[in-house]
Amino acid sequence: MDWSQVSRSQWIVVAGTVATLIGALFLDWYSITVSLGALGHISASTGAWDANALGKLAVIGSLVMLAGTILLFIPNVQLPIPLPQAILIAAAFTALMVIFEFIDHHSHTALGLWLTLIGSLVTAYGAFEMGGRISVPSGSSS
Repeated sequence: MDWSQVSRSQWIVVAGTVATLIGALFLDWYSITVSLGALGHISASTGAWDANALGKLAVIGSLVMLAGTILLFIPNVQLPIPLPQAILIAAAFTALMVIFEFIDHHSHTALGLWLTLIGSLVTAYGAFEMGGRISVPSGSSS
C-alpha cells in the first residue's frame, strides 16, 4: 500500500479509532481508592465492558468503528451508505454512549472513559471531514 495516498482525514480517523479502542478495551473507566489509615488502602477499578450496558454499547461501537476504519483501506467496498457516513454514525454513537455513561456515573472517572470520548469525537471529525456529512431533506416541495 502506498502510504502517501492516505489523506489527512483518514489519518485522523485511524488515530481516533485507535484511541477509542485503547480507552474502551484496555483502560479503566472508573477507579476508586479507599485509605484504611495504618492498614493501607484498597483500590478497585472497572473497564467499559464491566461498567454497565452503556459501557458494553460503547465497546461495540468502537469495534464497529474499527471495522469501518479497516474498510477505508480496502478498495471497492460497497455499502448501503457511504463509508465515511457509516464511520461518522458509529463514532457519534460511541461518543453518545460515553456521555450517557458519564451523566449516569460522573465520579471516580479514570483515563479510559475520557480517552474513549475524545477518540470517538476525533474519529467523528475525521469522518465528517472525509465527506461523511448527513444530508437532511429541506422539506419544501414544489
